Amino acid sequence: MMKRFLITLLLLLSMTLSLTSVASAADLFMVTDTTGTLTDSQWERLNTRAESITEKYRCDVAIIMIDEMTDNDGPFEWAQYLYNHYNFGYGSDRSGVLLFISLKERDYSLIARGFGNTAFTDYGKDVMLDNHILPLLGENKLYEAFSAYLDKAEEFLALARDGTPFDRGTDPNREGLPFLIKLAIIILIPLIIAFSICSMWESKMKTARMAKTACNYIPPGGFQLTAQADMFLYRTRTRTKIQSSSSSGGTTVNSGGFSGRSGKF
Repeated sequence: MMKRFLITLLLLLSMTLSLTSVASAADLFMVTDTTGTLTDSQWERLNTRAESITEKYRCDVAIIMIDEMTDNDGPFEWAQYLYNHYNFGYGSDRSGVLLFISLKERDYSLIARGFGNTAFTDYGKDVMLDNHILPLLGENKLYEAFSAYLDKAEEFLALARDGTPFDRGTDPNREGLPFLIKLAIIILIPLIIAFSICSMWESKMKTARMAKTACNYIPPGGFQLTAQADMFLYRTRTRTKIQSSSSSGGTTVNSGGFSGRSGKF
């Protein structure tokens, strides 16, 4: 554990400086906890698993947890900086995913790079965070949250390696409605609406009586046409739906090659 202690001490010292003046970089473990929240056995299990996933899929899967951020930059900027400064990333495209946590501010950031952008789509990050990580972080179950992160990271990397990254179109939980429900929406609901409208019109016509002649519609003195004009009554408009990127899935990557999401827990 001496190597872990020395590296953690180096990170603690560097965190006291601004992001633009941190000491020379040093490679970190896949899991780095400068807060002392994780026990040695918890850290070892998480780090061993993160290293195993990294080697299996050739994509860094990392966690960094600190006490607090020391300047006004947000968690997304901190995560990007730490990723670059501590040489995270597998291969020439520096593929990886990093979960960054700042405990005092209760800030988080989940960023990806290289093949990580393929495996962790915008939709995939949302599902991973909202359904699996943030609920546990909100209850201060940090070890469980990090374990869930590693579980989903391995799942998403396996899907991406097989050519079907987890996204809107491949999420089994977003399958279409059952056929009977679709049938009800397409046929039954419009019929019910039409019946209701017709019933309403019929109720308004109960005072009407059939007339044998048209005398009641002719004014005294007869009908005289004094003017005429052409009136525009109808027009046809064609609309084309434009699909947005948010509805079609994929990953939004910034100029630094990173994608990600940040917030509070």
